[in-house]
Amino acid sequence: MVETGAMRQVAMAQGLMTIEGVPERFVQGLGRHLRLAADELRLVGGFANRDGRLDDATRILARATLADDSLHRAGFPDEAGQITLTIRPLAPGEDGRILLMLGFRDGEDDAGGFFADIFAPPAVFDALRRDMLSGGAQGLSLSATTSLWVHESEREAAPGLPVAWHLGLEADGRSSAPARGLVETLDWSGAPPQVAAAAQSTDDDEPLEATADQLARINWSLKQIALVLVFLLIVVALK
Repeated sequence: MVETGAMRQVAMAQGLMTIEGVPERFVQGLGRHLRLAADELRLVGGFANRDGRLDDATRILARATLADDSLHRAGFPDEAGQITLTIRPLAPGEDGRILLMLGFRDGEDDAGGFFADIFAPPAVFDALRRDMLSGGAQGLSLSATTSLWVHESEREAAPGLPVAWHLGLEADGRSSAPARGLVETLDWSGAPPQVAAAAQSTDDDEPLEATADQLARINWSLKQIALVLVFLLIVVALK
C-alpha cells in the first residue's frame, strides 16, 4: 500500500482496475446492494451564497455505519469506521430519484475521513424533517446500488457473506475517487422498540395506579361510615 499523496500507476480496462503495488485487481458491477444504518440525526439550518444567489442550506446530519460489509479505499490501508452522513434536498423540479455519493476527505479534523451525501427530492426531505421534529425519525437505513469496487475474488460472493467495498483511485494515482449511486430504499423510525414499550408500559400503569388510589379512598370512607353507625348503635343501646 502507498500513502496518500504518493503517485502510482492506475489502469482500467474491461471493467477491471489495476493499481500499482496492489496485488489483486478490482471490479465494479457486483450484483448486490450497499446498506447503511444511521443514528444521531440532527437538523442544521442556514443559508449559503452561491453564485450571487442566497440559497437555503438546511441539511440533516447523522452518523452512519455499514450494516454488514466494510468500506475501504483502493490502494490505501484504512477502513471506514463511522461515516459522516449529510442529507440535502434537491432543487424543486430536479430528478425524483434519491442520489448517493460516497467519498473520502483528507484532514485530521472532523471534516476529514469517509463521508456519504444523500440528495433527496424535496418531498422526501420534508417528510424526514417533519418526522425528526416530532420524534418519529431517530434512525434511518438505506440500500443502494453504487459504483464502488470490490476485489475480483469477491465478484461471485454469496449474498449472505460480507464483502469489502472500495472507493476507486483517481487517474493520477494520488487520491481516492468518489463513488455514486442510487438509493433504492430509505426507511426511518422513532424510538427503539424497547423504549417505546417502556413508555407504553408507563402509560398503562398510570390508570391502574389511579384506580388503586380511588379504591383506597373509597375503602377509607366506608370504614368511617361504619364507625359512625357503630357509635350511633351504642348511643341507642345506652338510652
